[in-house]
Amino acid sequence: MKLLLPLALSIASSLALSSCASQGLTSIEPAPPAYRPYGVEVQVYPAGIIPGLHARYRLSDADTLTFRLAANLTDRQDFGEREDESGGGWGGGVGWRRALSGDLDETGWYFGARVDVWDLSIDWRDRGRSGTTDIIVLQPTAEGGYGWTTERAGRFELGLGLGAEINVDTQGEDVGEGAILLLGLTWLP
Repeated sequence: MKLLLPLALSIASSLALSSCASQGLTSIEPAPPAYRPYGVEVQVYPAGIIPGLHARYRLSDADTLTFRLAANLTDRQDFGEREDESGGGWGGGVGWRRALSGDLDETGWYFGARVDVWDLSIDWRDRGRSGTTDIIVLQPTAEGGYGWTTERAGRFELGLGLGAEINVDTQGEDVGEGAILLLGLTWLP
């Protein structure tokens, strides 16, 4: 399972490179001014924060494939299985967004879905006991939001996601999992 993140990044890189080759791009060429393929994003949820790097590949004017590599920092307090849970780790994911306006570079609403995989280490304390649990978390999420572009600052997308944290591999005692609500901001300079 520890090889899951490098494998996912290798697959994403291969897809991006093969799409460039299929379009006849033999060198790096500047993207059209309105298209911004790289940026940063941050998501917050009641028990944590997820800062990360964001990349996208345009499938059509309205559809884009998104990729992220991020850190997941959590302080679940007593929201989880134990009296106190905190920790973090690395992960990444793939998503899809569709613009209701027909063009993701224009101002307007979007919707989509993503799936992330997290490799987390959670320190916990419970009734005089404590320990550390290493988990692999699968996090499918439906999302929607509003995006706008400014001439000077770039593209912003403010989104709300509803998903689930599913512990698919647990090394140690059980820790929390379940529904998750995320508020996020993506910035593409």
